Amino acid sequence: MRYIIIAYLSFFLYVLLGHAPTTTVVLMPDEDGGVGRVTVNTQQEEYVLTEPGTFVQVTERISPPGEMDQETIDRVFGPALEMQVPLPVSFHLYFQSGSSIPDAASSELLPKIVQLINERPYPQVSIIGHTDTMGDKDLNNLLSLERAEAIRNMLADQGVPREIMEVSAHGQNDPLVPTGPDVSEPRNRRVEILVR
Repeated sequence: MRYIIIAYLSFFLYVLLGHAPTTTVVLMPDEDGGVGRVTVNTQQEEYVLTEPGTFVQVTERISPPGEMDQETIDRVFGPALEMQVPLPVSFHLYFQSGSSIPDAASSELLPKIVQLINERPYPQVSIIGHTDTMGDKDLNNLLSLERAEAIRNMLADQGVPREIMEVSAHGQNDPLVPTGPDVSEPRNRRVEILVR
């Protein structure tokens, strides 16, 4: 769960006043708006939070769940939320057999990938070439590298700095779809791009 906020709010009150420390747990939606669940428990009781913005406070006991409005969340947790590193995003680009030119659907993804890279404050991009198991293993290693380098060049042509891109090649050693030798599998003829 990406946005479960756990905050230790009153440690100093505990030290100064002898009160038990309070932990506040707030359930927040993921970047895509999805909401999972979080279980908060002590030795005596348990609450399951399933709605965005619901929270509990925990000392020796758990308070009944409440709802925290967005203004309060922003005020209390805003600086912590702003410091979060975005989750990595992965893309697969596919190729015809023996080719280092991505197919049309994959080529159409490149502007979206460039936009995502440009939105990251300190992006790092891994570009990993793959092949299916057709043909010679050594030639497949070379082809997977050619595919990864071709994608790096296409991204660089669209303004992505080369120094943030790392290229590697796995040949036929890391299939998306496991097959035997000499199997033409389109989903294995790919370049994986990981944007962090």
